[in-house]
Amino acid sequence: MVNDDTSVSAAGQVRSVQSLAVSGTHLEPNLQQVQEAGYGYFAFLDRLARPFLRVRQGPAGTMVVRLCGVTLLCFRVPAIREEAGVAAICFPIAAGLLVQQNKRCRGELRLELHPDRLVMAVEGYYPALVGSGSSRFRRWLYQRTQAAVHRRVAARYLKLWLSRAVAEREAP
Repeated sequence: MVNDDTSVSAAGQVRSVQSLAVSGTHLEPNLQQVQEAGYGYFAFLDRLARPFLRVRQGPAGTMVVRLCGVTLLCFRVPAIREEAGVAAICFPIAAGLLVQQNKRCRGELRLELHPDRLVMAVEGYYPALVGSGSSRFRRWLYQRTQAAVHRRVAARYLKLWLSRAVAEREAP
């Protein structure tokens, strides 16, 4: 089961963390694995909602998510790190229709591989839907639309990635 911890601050900043416990196996995260998982998420997203939603990789690993040709989100070059048995890839959020204009270049989409769990997180992001005033209604609307979609897609991807990782590990 995927655990979810999603909140929107009064200032409109989002923190959405989905985690999936790994049972029956022990992962050995590394830089190559987390890089493949990170870019694999965007490939998964591209296949999931085609032909309406398209994801393209740009120079040096930047990513662009478009809906019917309109840029929803742009991500800068990711940072990849490995420390204490945890590997992570962080895609900084740069811009797009879903980002508050005055809060661009804030926040990140992060995927972490731990020996005992997988984590997908969006943190420090200011969605346009919430707005700069961040009314209670707009936060409620965001939670039930854009955040709900993110939670479902993240959960689906984490489960898919884990099932593939387990299958690869068990293959002769």
